[in-house]
Amino acid sequence: MSKDRFILLGPGESRLPLPPWTMLKAGAADTEGRFTLMEDRGHNDIPSHVHGAFDEFVYVLDGELGIDFDGRTHRLTAGMCALLPRGVTHALRTLSEAPVHALRLSTPGGLEGDVQDVAEENGDKDRFYVLGRGQARPGRIKVPPAFAAKARATDTGGTLSLLEMVVAQDIPRHVHHKADEGIYVLDGELVVEFDDGTDKAGKGRFVLLPHGVPHALRPGSTPPPRVIQISSPGGWECFVEDLIEARPYVSAGGRLDPAKLNSIAAKYDITYEVP
Repeated sequence: MSKDRFILLGPGESRLPLPPWTMLKAGAADTEGRFTLMEDRGHNDIPSHVHGAFDEFVYVLDGELGIDFDGRTHRLTAGMCALLPRGVTHALRTLSEAPVHALRLSTPGGLEGDVQDVAEENGDKDRFYVLGRGQARPGRIKVPPAFAAKARATDTGGTLSLLEMVVAQDIPRHVHHKADEGIYVLDGELVVEFDDGTDKAGKGRFVLLPHGVPHALRPGSTPPPRVIQISSPGGWECFVEDLIEARPYVSAGGRLDPAKLNSIAAKYDITYEVP
């Protein structure tokens, strides 16, 4: 059952026993092959290699990470991120004295199996990009910084979207009928209602919300929590854009109206529960 795929992991917890410098937060087996999320912390350099089956997305939490790509070293510090397309040679290395703390995401899943194909390159180098702290991928409209798209569905062939966002108000109970949702808490505390239970997720915790099961989110701290939000398949960023445009219609008194939300959400296979 989908609800059995719910995951809530604390800082330092891993889905599988792995070397101490890496943790598996969600593997291909957890997400029905949609994505894998690893959390790394250390001075471990990863030599030049090619992923033949999946894209890799890297988000730096702390330290300075070097990404060697196409004859150039890109320096990433806290809050910066990069998309590493499949089929293109790249290497990762620590550039700071302090260990690098980073999230590594693969889409589709498979990174936990250390799948590397060092055959001849056959990828599209133009899909590579680096975003600085506070930067976002351009979309159909300009959105507030609280909803910064770091990877859009158009960047990943539709397999995944990733946003750095602030959960400043309650998100009513709803169901994603197709997309799994993963949330890594960067700061603050997030309250997660899943099925019939309620959990609190603080900094460094990860939660996987499988599709098909009702859930709700709300801030549990002041200032409100800042999170990495993963949606697979992608498209969540397009729903956010539509929601922002319709904000005067779908909200009243600072709260979102589930019935009015459904007129927008249906397009994205999301249903909000109407009291």
